Amino acid sequence: MLVTPVFWAVLYSADKYVGGEHRWLNASVHAANLGCILVDVVAGSMVLSPHWIHPAILAFVVVLYLALAYLNKAINGWFTYNFIDYTRHHWMVLVFAIGILAAIVLVYYIIYALQLLLDRFLPPKVSLSSPLPLSSDSDDDGEFKA
Repeated sequence: MLVTPVFWAVLYSADKYVGGEHRWLNASVHAANLGCILVDVVAGSMVLSPHWIHPAILAFVVVLYLALAYLNKAINGWFTYNFIDYTRHHWMVLVFAIGILAAIVLVYYIIYALQLLLDRFLPPKVSLSSPLPLSSDSDDDGEFKA
């Protein structure tokens, strides 16, 4: 959910994308990302937990992605994104990373609250907390009714 705002606020620059096809590709991919997530949140029946470990796992994935970007710098000599270049931005990289981690937690619990509201006003037909009946269409001897 954070990929789209970070792309548009930090990474996107119209002069960087010269051709119309390249500009359209980047815009549509990042817009489609947010669209798919919003459809999944509203129309899907996600099972989220309020436990702190779930957003911590998401934050760990971001840390791994950042480590991959620094590994790319060590191997190839260039940063994937220039806003994580600590030689030019110094402490702002740390501020940005902490902000992204805080945003991950905040967005996770906003989506969790939205799911609670959706489940309350539009309850799902089947949930993981209410198991399906084992034999609703059968009589006592195990044969199905016609």
